[in-house]
Amino acid sequence: MKVFIGIVIGIVTALIGCAAIPLSRFISNMEKEPCNTCNGRTDCFAMKKALFSKDENLSQWMLFSFFRVRGKCDYVSRTKLSYITTYFIANCILVTLAFWSKGAGITGVLCGITTAALLSLAVVDWNTQYIPLEMSGVIFVCGLIQLFADFSNWFEYVIGLIAVSGFLLLVDKVATPILAKKHAGEELDSVIGDGDIKLMAATGLLLGWKLNFLALGIGCVAGSVIHLIRMKIKGSGAVLALGPYLSLGVYITMICGEQLISWYLNMLGVRPY
Repeated sequence: MKVFIGIVIGIVTALIGCAAIPLSRFISNMEKEPCNTCNGRTDCFAMKKALFSKDENLSQWMLFSFFRVRGKCDYVSRTKLSYITTYFIANCILVTLAFWSKGAGITGVLCGITTAALLSLAVVDWNTQYIPLEMSGVIFVCGLIQLFADFSNWFEYVIGLIAVSGFLLLVDKVATPILAKKHAGEELDSVIGDGDIKLMAATGLLLGWKLNFLALGIGCVAGSVIHLIRMKIKGSGAVLALGPYLSLGVYITMICGEQLISWYLNMLGVRPY
C-alpha cells in the first residue's frame, strides 16, 4: 500500500514537473539577445520585459511567466517525447523511493513533493544555470508544514532556515569581490547564485540545520568530483550549476541522512544524538 501511494504521488508530481524540460528551453530563449526564433517579431514575448521584472532580465517567477506564454511560442513546445518520458520515469522512481523511506505519513508526502521540486529545479538549473523561485517556494511550503507537524523541534527548523543559507551568503559576499578583482575584465556576477542560497534556506526549514549542513557537504563533494571529471573528459568550463548537486545532497539526506550521521558518530566513538 505504501509503495502504491508513493507511485501515485510520483505520477501526479511528474505530470506537473514535466514542464521543467520546456521551461529550460523557454529560459534559454529569453536569454537570447534578441530571440530569432520568430524572425525578430516585435510582439514576441522574448522581446518584451519579463513578468514582474523592472528590466529585460529573467523574472524571478519564470515558471509562472512560462505558463502564461507557452501557447504563443512554438519553440518551447517542440520538446522531444523521449526527454519527457525519461523525466516522467525518473520522477516516479525517485519520489516513490523518498516516500517509501519516510513512511506513509505527512513527512513521507512532504519528502515526495520536495523530491519532485528538486528534480525539476535540477533539470532547469543544469540547462540554464537558473533556479525558478517557484520550485524553491514549494520546498519552503513543505518546510513550513514540517515545522508545524514537528513543532516540538521548531528551533532546529528555524535555525535550519538561516544556518546554511546564511553561510553561503557570507561566502558569496566575501569571495565575489575578491574573485572579481582577480579576474578583472571577465564577467562574474557572483560566486554563489541567489537561487542556490534560497534553495538551501527552504531545505533547511524542511530538514533542520544538522541535516541541511550534511546535504550541503554531500552536494559540494559531488559537484566537485563530477564537475572535475566533466572538465577532464568533456572540456567543460570552470563555472558549474550548483543546483543539481545541492539537490542530490538534499535527496540523499532526506532518505538516509540520519543514518549517515549516526554511522559517522559511531565511527568516531561518539554517541549519536
